[in-house]
Amino acid sequence: MSVIGEIRSFIYKECPCLDEFNERIKRVVGIEHLNEERKSYMVEASVTDKPIMKRYLDGSSERQFNFIFASREYFGSDIAEALDVAEFYEDFSEWLEECTETNNVPVLGEGKEVKKMVATTNGYVFNADETAAQYQIQCKIIYNQKAR
Repeated sequence: MSVIGEIRSFIYKECPCLDEFNERIKRVVGIEHLNEERKSYMVEASVTDKPIMKRYLDGSSERQFNFIFASREYFGSDIAEALDVAEFYEDFSEWLEECTETNNVPVLGEGKEVKKMVATTNGYVFNADETAAQYQIQCKIIYNQKAR
């Protein structure tokens, strides 16, 4: 499976924030596509100017994979709803750090070992209309890849 596919699968299966945030709604996490319905999620590859951070003499490398985790949520003047979304993204960011600390990280494939998962931004509104918004948080995985 692709790196983005493994990340999506890991978040879908492991992230407790999704269950807490969506007690009554079946969660769906798409790849590169966010449904128009509220309470939908996606993982999307993001740009990086340096996917290979270091190369070693043996041919192995340290790499980074940037991605965005996004959701479609209610958007409006309801303060309680806005606070729930803000709390969700704070919890998601903390969960990524906990995964690194406990080494509960995605398996990216043969020869790839995840070292770190972090959020690189806070959750924020990316796109909104009168009643719904796309919220997102930018993240990255740093991993070692063995020489082929």
